[in-house]
Amino acid sequence: MVVDMKVPNLWIAIPDSSLVDVQTKRDKTLRICQFARACSIFRVRKIYVYHDKSSRASAEDLSLLETILRYLDTPQYLRKSIFPRTALLEYAGIMHPINAPHHREKQRLEDLKLGDVRVGVIQRVKGALYVDVGMSILLPFEGTGSHGERVNVKIISTRPSIRCTNARIDDIKENYWGYEVEKSSSIQELLESAKNTLVIITSKQGHSLKHEEKQLFKRIRSFTNLLMVFGAARRSVEEILTSEGRGVGPDLVRLNMFPSQGTKTVRLEEAILGSLAIFNYFLSRENAATT
Repeated sequence: MVVDMKVPNLWIAIPDSSLVDVQTKRDKTLRICQFARACSIFRVRKIYVYHDKSSRASAEDLSLLETILRYLDTPQYLRKSIFPRTALLEYAGIMHPINAPHHREKQRLEDLKLGDVRVGVIQRVKGALYVDVGMSILLPFEGTGSHGERVNVKIISTRPSIRCTNARIDDIKENYWGYEVEKSSSIQELLESAKNTLVIITSKQGHSLKHEEKQLFKRIRSFTNLLMVFGAARRSVEEILTSEGRGVGPDLVRLNMFPSQGTKTVRLEEAILGSLAIFNYFLSRENAATT
């Protein structure tokens, strides 16, 4: 008997205080790059940045976090048109590229194929809409959107002229098309807004995945999304929830992703990479076991 397990959309949540223990902008930039790389490797579709009320995160750190996460997810050919010159991107040159499937190379017009999907930015020229998709010229755009908006574009004709419009989700054949970045004013707000989502709290006080995997696998099949919530450098998720007047209820799964860890602490970039790697193996193995 074959049972097809649909792997849920994978989301993560990190606090806006993620950079408070890093001193220089260069090192902060590199840490954010590690976040983005880990999320892209393991096909995270949404990154929430929630406000940590128990910490004094600076507005500059929050701007840096959001800007660099979005910058790295943007194809190289669009970065200059989307991101104006800013001190926040002072160290952009030292960041490792993501090279995700939506980061297409620049392409010749004659190499475009019917059905190709590319990321573009809408441009309004003399009242007409065009889209920059990394070609030598702007392409006439028959879809909807506003000037400066980032869109996924599908090529619907190459002869006698190139025509393109908004791409639908099912037009994208690759198994990963980057992540979105969203802000939340608190974990509480985030949890309340996350519908049809299994929430996993990463915690030293949680059970190991080994002890929870059978029950967890049964629960995952009932949800569309899987959200992993990470704490801050100086505050656990439980402490942040307590500062908001909420505890960790039975609706939340609490897991210790690094039982018997050999260091006193696990840094956030390490926690994200390690946890996503563990869950990637877990979901892949369980999915294979049902086919």
